[in-house]
Amino acid sequence: MVLLSNSKAPSASAVAAGVINPVTGRWAVKSWRIDDLLPEAERLYRALEEELNIDVYHPMPLRRFCKNKEDQKRVGRRLRNLRYADVLGDFHLAGDCPEKIKDSYGSFDILRAAYVDLPKLLEAMRAQFRFVDTQFDHSALRRIRDCWEYKEFKAPKVIFSEGAAMHGNPWFTLLKSALTPIKGETLSFECPELKLPNSIYHHGKWLLAYGDNRFRIGATYSQDFDGADPTKSATNELLEGVRAFAGTELFLHKEKQLAGIRPSTFDARPLLGAHPTEAGLYLFNGLGSKGASVAPLMSRHFTEYLLSGAQLDPEVDIKRFLNP
Repeated sequence: MVLLSNSKAPSASAVAAGVINPVTGRWAVKSWRIDDLLPEAERLYRALEEELNIDVYHPMPLRRFCKNKEDQKRVGRRLRNLRYADVLGDFHLAGDCPEKIKDSYGSFDILRAAYVDLPKLLEAMRAQFRFVDTQFDHSALRRIRDCWEYKEFKAPKVIFSEGAAMHGNPWFTLLKSALTPIKGETLSFECPELKLPNSIYHHGKWLLAYGDNRFRIGATYSQDFDGADPTKSATNELLEGVRAFAGTELFLHKEKQLAGIRPSTFDARPLLGAHPTEAGLYLFNGLGSKGASVAPLMSRHFTEYLLSGAQLDPEVDIKRFLNP
């Protein structure tokens, strides 16, 4: 197996915070297939840690703050629902939170959350596997009988996992409308005043507290953007997110602002499958903003499809866009 990738190209995975959150949306519902995703994510990341001798999977408490009284009511219904007993913990009354956090309507614990150090994981995987750092030239890919050739490489199967860059792939133009690039930006900073235990907090935006006064806040969502570089408008939005979280002015030492382009689909499901006419070409894409939780199970599912002939889940199969 050969991995071809351009390390200088914009990449959502290379800059993502890797937050795994089992509960999502204003209605605080379980994320899609989370009961299946979580065990596989922990299994795979733990196996990779052992194989690559790294530490990247960090289970961590997550506390989400209610925005208003309607939010309180929705959360109350969820806490009484036994289907959510494995992912929702205690409710905390307003004011029962770390100092300097704005808390007018209370908060609740989300269980089984984590963050994955994706940049560290990607770096270790590049060192472990046969990785070629190159700009892929789609026009150089040729089919020779039952094999695909690209420069000096030959393979019976080619899997495109290009993220938002799929829009420039001439082999899959038929799926161009299925993928929506969404830009996201995060901000890392130090703040000695904000003394929070290592945890993930959600107060409109998520705040990841690493310890040692180091934090990261995110993320922005923008479909209308010009370029992949960090922007001043996102800086202002993220700083406003910190102010909304703390409810007071804090002295922040800005460390780094990162931007990436997420490969999202309108139904928030991955894009997996085979090219309808070109045998041996495959697509693995569309993980959106939940790649850290979705990728492990979808990778296993896709591997079983490729090697054992298992049927793809119709919810993720690209055929749903090809055969409406």
